[in-house]
Amino acid sequence: MKNLFKYNVLVNIILFAFSAILILFTLKTPFYWDNTTQISVPANWYFNTNFKFFYLPDNIATGHPTFVGMYFAFLWKLFGRSLTVSHLGMFPFVFGLLFQLHIFLKNIKVTSELKRSLILGFIILDTTFLSQLSLITFDIIQLFFFFLCINLILTNRNKAFVYCYLVLVLISLRASIMAGGLLIFNVLYNRYCLNQKLKLTDYIKYIPGIFSIFLFLLLFKINKGWMIHNTVSNKWEGFGEFASLNRMIWNTGVFIWRLIDYGRIGIFTFFLFFIFKSITNRKFQDNTLRILFLIVISQFVLFFPILITSQIPFGHRYLLPIIVPAIILTVYWLQNYTKFSSLWLGVIFIFLLSGHFWIYPLKISQGWDATTLHWNYFNVSEKMNSYVKENKIEKKEIATFFPNNASRYLTHIEEDKNDVYSGIPFINEYILYSNAFNVGDEVIDSLYSLDSNWKLVKEYTKNRIFISLYRKE
Repeated sequence: MKNLFKYNVLVNIILFAFSAILILFTLKTPFYWDNTTQISVPANWYFNTNFKFFYLPDNIATGHPTFVGMYFAFLWKLFGRSLTVSHLGMFPFVFGLLFQLHIFLKNIKVTSELKRSLILGFIILDTTFLSQLSLITFDIIQLFFFFLCINLILTNRNKAFVYCYLVLVLISLRASIMAGGLLIFNVLYNRYCLNQKLKLTDYIKYIPGIFSIFLFLLLFKINKGWMIHNTVSNKWEGFGEFASLNRMIWNTGVFIWRLIDYGRIGIFTFFLFFIFKSITNRKFQDNTLRILFLIVISQFVLFFPILITSQIPFGHRYLLPIIVPAIILTVYWLQNYTKFSSLWLGVIFIFLLSGHFWIYPLKISQGWDATTLHWNYFNVSEKMNSYVKENKIEKKEIATFFPNNASRYLTHIEEDKNDVYSGIPFINEYILYSNAFNVGDEVIDSLYSLDSNWKLVKEYTKNRIFISLYRKE
């Protein structure tokens, strides 16, 4: 028992050290992808207005609760406005999430510390999970509270659950979907794992959280005239509409692709085989598998219909509440209930490791914030930024594309609000393009066709990620 305690402490120390090293490694990593719009923009607005107003102006409002933006603005007021302060503000959630995952594995009776460590290793190996750990993002914060809430359910700590659930639902609209899945899980867990129905009093712990998100949305609607989907700003025009049948079929394919992408095809192949075996045997081999499956299914039954019926493009990180427990379930099942488990674990390890190197052809879009390959983009884009400044090329003459078209005031938390590539594609003199952008086929055809009138001026490359500056001939 004493040795087990020491090993348990050692694992937590390793998780703490890993979190600290990761944060130190990413201290200069800018706000990236949608996090610029969803976190940096509101944080800067609250910082500049000294929290005088609660509701964002329509031109920058996304419909999400903005308490995360307030959190970073508050940190900037205390310690200074910088990327360093922002990443240090993520540290409690990065380590907190890994710590809660470790606690979760103990709560679901993964008794071997070695097996728990192996499962944690597979989770961290996933390129989407690791990418999000390195960014300033909603997703790590809400995953921390998600697993914290699950642990509180499993240990029947209802008073603490009330407060944590309340915070979870107000992190983002996606977090409120995760919170809805938690309620479904709690009902299923009591019924199929504890063999008891949820008492009326057991629902009381959900009431403050559910009430708070409905109150937020109601007040938002009263104040802004819209909610959830911005129907005022042209930037999000059409996102509030339901998808057509063809679009829903397309979204279903994208949903599956997001699950199996970046090497997770190995995980979900074995996951489906686990489901097949469970249906065939008409039972789960133990309660641990039952709990994990109920977490996956309770998230799936909400995220799948909401995402496929929406016009909003959705990324890999949206599905982390499904992906993470699916990884845990698959690895645990292979460890304990399959022959040649070491071989199969080796196979999915290779698949997950390979996910860190997947690059699709130029005309196939991919989720760059969901792969660690995007780390190379920061390096080459900084070199290009220095080249542009050293050669005194006006940024207003350089057209570029998302996510490189936001001001460094918002992405790098610098002081010049006008330090931004603001040219119009194919109108201005220069185009700045990277394979880490998802652009229309016409852009790629224009730059790479044999009769192109765009000449390559400068290019930087790192680990197959490049950024190229072109000039109109």
